[in-house]
Amino acid sequence: MYLSKHEEAVLSGDYGDAAARAMQVIVRVGDVLRADRLLEIETAHVAGVSYLTIGDPGLEYLEDLAESGARFRTFTTVNPVGMDILNNWGIDKEFIDRQWRIINALRKLGASLWLTCTPYENLRIRPRTYHAWAESNAVAYINAVHDAWTEKLPGPFVVLSALVNRVPRYGLYTLSGRTPTHMVRLEGDPLISDPLIAGLLGRKVAELVGDGKPYLIARFSGNAVIKQLLASYATYSPHAFMVLHGITPNSDKYMSMMDKPETIDVSIKEMRRDNVEGGNYDVDAVFLGCPHYGIEEVNAVINYVRSKGGRRASKPVYIATTPFVLSQLSSETINMLKEHNVYLVLSTCPVVSPFLRSVGVSTVATESVKQMYYLPKMVGIKYVSCNGVECLDIAFND
Repeated sequence: MYLSKHEEAVLSGDYGDAAARAMQVIVRVGDVLRADRLLEIETAHVAGVSYLTIGDPGLEYLEDLAESGARFRTFTTVNPVGMDILNNWGIDKEFIDRQWRIINALRKLGASLWLTCTPYENLRIRPRTYHAWAESNAVAYINAVHDAWTEKLPGPFVVLSALVNRVPRYGLYTLSGRTPTHMVRLEGDPLISDPLIAGLLGRKVAELVGDGKPYLIARFSGNAVIKQLLASYATYSPHAFMVLHGITPNSDKYMSMMDKPETIDVSIKEMRRDNVEGGNYDVDAVFLGCPHYGIEEVNAVINYVRSKGGRRASKPVYIATTPFVLSQLSSETINMLKEHNVYLVLSTCPVVSPFLRSVGVSTVATESVKQMYYLPKMVGIKYVSCNGVECLDIAFND
């Protein structure tokens, strides 16, 4: 593998032992992947930062790295952690203390502690720039919506990449590795406006295409449903890459690159028939916000709640979102939501946190097909699928 003079200097220890060890791993991985050189990255996004998922070994690794003097050399954001930083929701104190130690280690390393799975909503991302991201929905989003280039990388590898500002050039970091192999069309060309349908479509495309790379021809009503599409697709896809016709920058060029692609027609009726709701359970709560809700989605919830007048939800509604969204809402609006049994949950996600169990929830209604995959596997929470506003109807009309 070709290394620049700067990369050789990092490898030889001129920028510290931690950077040298990180570069050693990146070069070795690059050699295995037959990368011809390294690429300078513009951003990194670290996943795997919840104490629930990495435990004491991950905590000790990050603390040791921070104490060694290692520092990130690129702008680095961080995925949701295992708790709400403003509300403990009854989570065990020992868990919270250890989660804060992880957060503080990442702060010392130089991370920007956004604690969200949707960093793309607050970044200017240029097409055909290189990034090292680990969160699957975020990887799929910047690849498809920005034509920014990243593989679906393991969280620890992203930490190393952030320390040296480099990734190996392979796979989705090459134009040839991004050539679509399948053209997928939605029968009847309907406008997709339902989050659940978007998520089911993402899952279906991943199942049909497998290791291939789809060029999807479909119409979407807005960014909220595109987020659900890509989050679901990334959950079931080994690489989290697709091209969206008319949305992905350079989508026309990607179309011209295809050489006799396999064409697949997908039916919404078929997707509805294949949907498995997880069982006929009485739900304890409604959960929304996977991926994290942005201001568009939160405002839709606010408008719905206001339309109910003085009616209070009979079941709690938990919405995972970000401090960026919270800063755009008045205290009056936040209190209004609480009075209606609707709660904004910051910096975390149910599949990496014990918070649902800590508030007595064992079954949720959710629109997120990604959550439907992970909730039973990661935290033993059952689910019932619901569609957009229908999810809120479950809480308010019961």
